[in-house]
Amino acid sequence: MGVRGIPWAWVRETEPGGLIVATLRGWLRSLGLVRLTVEDGRHATGRFIAADPAFMMARQQEAPRNFGMLPGDDAGKVRETPHGPGLLRMPDSGFVAQLAMPNARTFDMTADDGTVQTYVLDAANDSFAVLSRDGAGTGWKVREGGPVSLWAEVEHFLALWHAAGSPAATAFGMSVEPDCQRVWLDDPEDGPSWRLPVMPGA
Repeated sequence: MGVRGIPWAWVRETEPGGLIVATLRGWLRSLGLVRLTVEDGRHATGRFIAADPAFMMARQQEAPRNFGMLPGDDAGKVRETPHGPGLLRMPDSGFVAQLAMPNARTFDMTADDGTVQTYVLDAANDSFAVLSRDGAGTGWKVREGGPVSLWAEVEHFLALWHAAGSPAATAFGMSVEPDCQRVWLDDPEDGPSWRLPVMPGA
């Protein structure tokens, strides 16, 4: 069973020094298997020990069935991007993209002119990114709208990841507190970090 974040009840009910082993999943993909040590009933810290295990999402944490209204063809601003949607399907870059967009889902749709567009929609704030080939067919362009520039977030965190040597998922760790869950790279204090959705303590 995969979870988007660690339910707080798991931490609260585990004795200090006890272990929590869970598969973290997002709505885009699986993140990996994480092993956490509960420190004092208020904190848990650990690292990913395996990447991309195939577990179904826990039912109460599944994505909403309705995608909502799709952005119109003239919504948002268009720009070039060095990254196409293929990175979402790759194990390591997909891991980083899921961290950058924890509430996003994606699907492909064929436009009226026959070209395939990849939609990325954020279920929390209605932000969107639509990826398609550029006019020459050799590069990519993205059309973004909403309060958060989704694909710009991906580009930013990919740059940080590449600067660190493009490490595998096992270089990442996780810290869990009552009101904050973070995935971090290399060092929990000084490394780049990403916030995960806080799960209610059921």
